[in-house]
Parts: sequence; structure tokens; C-alpha cells
Amino acid sequence: MGLVVHSSRLTLKALSLDLFPHLRQANYFPAHLDAHLQGLRMNSACYGWGPWIIYLRDSDEVIGDIGFKGKPDNWHTVEVGYGIRKPYRLQGYATEALEAILNYCFQLTEVTRVTAECRHDNLGSIRVLENNHLFPETEHLQMVNWQLTKNQYFSKRNALAASSDTGS
Repeated sequence: MGLVVHSSRLTLKALSLDLFPHLRQANYFPAHLDAHLQGLRMNSACYGWGPWIIYLRDSDEVIGDIGFKGKPDNWHTVEVGYGIRKPYRLQGYATEALEAILNYCFQLTEVTRVTAECRHDNLGSIRVLENNHLFPETEHLQMVNWQLTKNQYFSKRNALAASSDTGS
């Protein structure tokens, strides 16, 4: 079955050779997926540290991908990236997928920091990152670098749970 994460509307599956036929059938195969599959053939330890395919939970329709740009570094940091097919944008799917992958990352791996980057004028991606409580860290050549630590993630999550418990 492989690595699978569920959210209320989505299923995320770590890219593997087993998914290849379904991706071809769905006509979804950006170049970075092929690059990761080639890497998996050489080093199976990279499984789960590349793209994860995003499916609509009710229909198994491929709507995009999210994932890591490699294994954690020496500081237990990974970079995330994501892309949603045009017909599915502006429906909160990227926010939901990022929330699910952050939860997986911080609860089930030894990752202590997640980073992301996007252009300073990519308002959609900025909104996704802000909705998941990542913070802008630096900006260089029109690219903003974002980050979220494991401690920040759990602090924010606990604060949100406490406020919903009190009805605030």
C-alpha cells in the first residue's frame, strides 16, 4: 500500500513506481515526478521524501502533488513544494494537502523544521503558507523563504485546539 495520508477531502500517496500507470491514465506526469522515480530506482531510501500525489478522496481523481525536495538534511530540515491542477485551484486543496503533509512530517518523522519558497507575488501560494502558519524568513531575488519549526507547529495546533474547546 505504501505511504498514505488522508485528510477530510484528500488522499496523499508517496510517489512510487506502482502509481505510474494511474498517473499516465490521469494524464498527470510533470517532469519532477519522472526525476524522482529515476532517483528511487537508484536509492529506495528516497521513498517518501519526494512528491506525494494528491487525490480527491471520494473519486481517486489526481488533482496535483505536494511533497519534499529530498531527504531531511543534517539539521532535520526539509523543503516542501506543491502544485494543484488549474480546475482544482482556489478550493482550499493546497492548504489542506500542506496541512496533512505537515502533520505527517512532524508527527511521524524526525523532521524539526520545514521550509518552502515562493515568489513574492504568488498570492495563492503565500495564502497557503500563511494558512498553515509558516513564517516568511528571508527574501532574495523576488523569492520569499518560509519556515515552520516542529515546536511552532505544535504550539499553534495546541492554541487552536484550546480556543475551539473554549468556544473562542
